[in-house]
Amino acid sequence: MTDNAKQYSPHEAAGSDKRHEKPGTLAPKRTRSTGNRAGKASGRQRARTASKKHKKPSCWWALPVAVSGLVIVMFVCLLAAGEVRNFDRFRKMKTAVQNEGFYAGTVIDNIDVSGYSYSDMLAVWADKYEKQYSERSILFEVQGITEFVSAQDLGYESDYAETLERAWHAGRSGTLEERYRSINASGEGAVYEVKRTLYDPEKLREFIDALVRKYTIDVSQASVTGFDFDRREFTFEQSAPGFYIDADELYKNAAALLESGGGVLAVETLRVEPSQTTSELASHVGMITQAVTRTTGSSKERETNIQLACAAINGTILYPGETFSFNDTVGKRTKAAGYQIATVYSSGEVSKDVGGGICQVSTTLWNAAMKADCENVERHEHSLPVAYVDRGKDATVSWGVQDMKFKNTSDMPMYIVCYTNENRRLYCEIYGKLLADGVTITVEAKTTNTIKPGDPVYVLNTSLPAGTEVEVSEARTGYRAVAYRVYHDAQGNEIKREELAKSYYKSAAARIEYNR
Repeated sequence: MTDNAKQYSPHEAAGSDKRHEKPGTLAPKRTRSTGNRAGKASGRQRARTASKKHKKPSCWWALPVAVSGLVIVMFVCLLAAGEVRNFDRFRKMKTAVQNEGFYAGTVIDNIDVSGYSYSDMLAVWADKYEKQYSERSILFEVQGITEFVSAQDLGYESDYAETLERAWHAGRSGTLEERYRSINASGEGAVYEVKRTLYDPEKLREFIDALVRKYTIDVSQASVTGFDFDRREFTFEQSAPGFYIDADELYKNAAALLESGGGVLAVETLRVEPSQTTSELASHVGMITQAVTRTTGSSKERETNIQLACAAINGTILYPGETFSFNDTVGKRTKAAGYQIATVYSSGEVSKDVGGGICQVSTTLWNAAMKADCENVERHEHSLPVAYVDRGKDATVSWGVQDMKFKNTSDMPMYIVCYTNENRRLYCEIYGKLLADGVTITVEAKTTNTIKPGDPVYVLNTSLPAGTEVEVSEARTGYRAVAYRVYHDAQGNEIKREELAKSYYKSAAARIEYNR
């Protein structure tokens, strides 16, 4: 290009920036001035005029381009920083998972096991940490004797081996990210807890119950063990205190001790006093009552019969709720049994029969039973009043027809004693639980009606000498009577009375035999 070809824009001459040029428009050519002022002025004027005619457009695309460039630069920088961070994280994760021992931050039961090998920690754990649980025990002290039980005896269980194994294998499989996450999920390391069963509740309960049974001593209540009929004395089982252990309380204390580390447990034994001592019981038993009748005037045969009946009854034990039967106890009165022929009352007549006189035994015993507060089950009066007891208080028996029965309504056995003595007295005594509060009972009878005999009855007897009269049977007055059971307090005052039985004794006219 020649010098003549080099052209300058008016804007350049004026010091303007090429960026104000319209894209694709070339600047108008100009020639150099010859130097006169007029020419210069004229040129400047033309330039201003041209500038007004052709205004220069603004560069609108320059700012977006600049911003885009800045964003690109920033993005590149961020990418570079992210790569650096990713590399640091990769290096951190890789370093963390390449540990040959337990990973850093691995905590089991608040114990940091980082860096230990699995086998070493397994041995250390079993010897140092697990023993404080597995070797717990309780030494029970009971009445100067010790009983031992360990947690192992009571079903101790622990998953410490499984927990150590689980902690060891965590982070040793999977991707790098998965391995790192498994050992550092919280950002503070992996935390594990050993699960333990310090004792099996059922086994502890079984042990406690067995211990309680072993050291429980039942209280010995005073009781009547028998009665010596010869000495007429009671025999007793002596009372003694008992000892027992509160099983529920002991279980609770033992469980708490195991959970707190084990140790020595003093077992409290509670003393139980008998509700009644032997001396107290002896003061409440004895002869409840007795009934006595006279055998004066009895023939030898009648005395024999009375003694045989007494011997059959003596030594009888009547248990609570049991009913005594005279006929069942004495049995049939026969000559083979040793009974003699003696006077009896039969259908209002006086006659002789085997076993005559035993009704005095049944009568005396019935009175004793009623005074001992027994229940009157069966009782019959004689056809005639008897001489050895008041009207209304007798009790006759005959084999297979009439019986005398009474029932023991107390809560203790009754012991029946029957005998005669050299003073010709018949005794029927009943031993057992004395009536409460010093109460005593009597049997009283009252004649409520007297029935006069009718006119004599005359019967012809031609075997008699002519003009003879013989009184075969005397006139007999009849009676009605009532027997009462009367209760008296310890001072002898009447408390109450109740009707026991009613009796009816028929009257009979005199019987006279005659011959004209």
